[in-house]
Amino acid sequence: MSTRTGLSTLFAFVLATAAGAQLAQPGRPASARHPQLLALDVPYVVLPSPDVARLMREDEERGNWPGRYGAVIPSGFSCDDAGRWDESPAGELVWRLRLVSPGARSLGMLLDRYELPASGELFVRGGSGNVLGAFTRATRQPNGMLAVQPVLGDELTLEYVQDAGDPGRPELRVGEVIHDYRGILDHIALGSTIALGGGGCLVDVNCPAGAGYQDIKRSVLFVLFSGSYCSAGMINNTAEDQTPYFLTANHCGNMTNVVAVFGYENTACGPGGASQANSISGATLLAASTRYDSQLYRLSSAPPASFQPFYAGWDRAMNQPAPGISISHPSGAPKKIARDNDKPIQNGTKWQVTWEIGKLMPGSSGSPLFSGVKRVIGPACCVSDFNCDQWANYGRLGGFWDQRLLGQWLDPLGANPTGIDGFDPFQGQAFVYNGGGTNPVVYASTTPPTVGTTWNAAIDASSQPAATSTWIVCHRLPSAGVFLAWGEVLVDTSTNQIFLSAAPVAAGMSLHSNPIPNKASLIGRTVYTQGVILGSSGLLRLTNGVELRMR
Repeated sequence: MSTRTGLSTLFAFVLATAAGAQLAQPGRPASARHPQLLALDVPYVVLPSPDVARLMREDEERGNWPGRYGAVIPSGFSCDDAGRWDESPAGELVWRLRLVSPGARSLGMLLDRYELPASGELFVRGGSGNVLGAFTRATRQPNGMLAVQPVLGDELTLEYVQDAGDPGRPELRVGEVIHDYRGILDHIALGSTIALGGGGCLVDVNCPAGAGYQDIKRSVLFVLFSGSYCSAGMINNTAEDQTPYFLTANHCGNMTNVVAVFGYENTACGPGGASQANSISGATLLAASTRYDSQLYRLSSAPPASFQPFYAGWDRAMNQPAPGISISHPSGAPKKIARDNDKPIQNGTKWQVTWEIGKLMPGSSGSPLFSGVKRVIGPACCVSDFNCDQWANYGRLGGFWDQRLLGQWLDPLGANPTGIDGFDPFQGQAFVYNGGGTNPVVYASTTPPTVGTTWNAAIDASSQPAATSTWIVCHRLPSAGVFLAWGEVLVDTSTNQIFLSAAPVAAGMSLHSNPIPNKASLIGRTVYTQGVILGSSGLLRLTNGVELRMR
């Protein structure tokens, strides 16, 4: 169990409310405020056409693993030698440049020189009219660059504006343009779950199979960099101070100029509603290992509350409980889930799993493997094939930790734990626990236990055909080592009972809904629950426990 201190809570609040260094700021392009500017011709540059046929052949030869979606076109156009400068009716200085890459399905960009004066604002408009920005001096990456995520269409327009009275001058240079030849935004534009390939047994994270993993799914990132894409996972540290560390695969490549996308998922089970709007650009590499196919980075800024981030727990032990859970972005799609009902198997420097549900695809590289207690144990390395009976290997976090001394970042308190739980700075949390491990893990919280809201949970009673109903009992303290004919008792029934919830079983599932009173005294309180499966003849089975940390 992870450590909390009053100071870490204070630091978490400060980080969460500070302006993120890579987040777009409020603002409107000058051309949107002064239509007169739209009548002026904006100089354009037609970029060299990439050899898409050759790129596609290369992708096929290596199984597109890791995923590549775009050709990197070197550039060098700056506000000093390209585009045009104008003065708006309000006296503002405005610079614009249009870049065209015929046939591109979207265009991304890296500004390899990015320095703005105090009033400077940069906007990027796609060919379909979508606008990114305002990017300001607060948006500058630590390396003096700015990675801009793709915009739909085969052209984009840069528009920079600053106050007339600002004596500063910008330094803006386009270092490279990413010509998207695969359609990395097709899932958004078309609402298709298989537009980039994959299909088959891919399962949306918001389908029933993902009901018990709605907290840890928020740690999973879609990462774009240098024309490639992978997945990654935000992870916690022992100080729980919201330092934005993320873990990914070494074979994905350098992510210093990454665009990390939060919350890219369909709003329900099936296509529709996905967005890539919440992103942060830039990261610092802390450690990498070819042997364990792992990289650890720190994002350039902590995600705000509006991104709903979750800092996943981790575990470096050599033995991990079932099931093994993957959440990733296969083929660049909104989040999908895969599950191996068995324990992860240690395979040298890797963990190995074989899926009963779901699979990995290009784009899943670097995604976290979660153990049965929802802790990260390594990033996705490689797969047997892209069929539905796939097995997958993940770099072993414990080996990476020892080889590259990850404790200096992930254990700043020096507590030297084998593992810690995840941290949600904005919502209540739920953690599975199971005493001696003899009870079936079939009970999960499906919404955060937040004071003043309705908390929901699910118990899978399909292993008990005679089940008619289930209970969830909640007590102040846990218990362990008390074994009955129906399983191990995991709550201390001698302490105060906080609540008792009952629900019927239908088609093997039992769904609970329990209001949490809006009482300040409950905030920060931790309670312990366990599921009980009942039949017409009485108690049939005790389940795993779930620890609830109220917020």
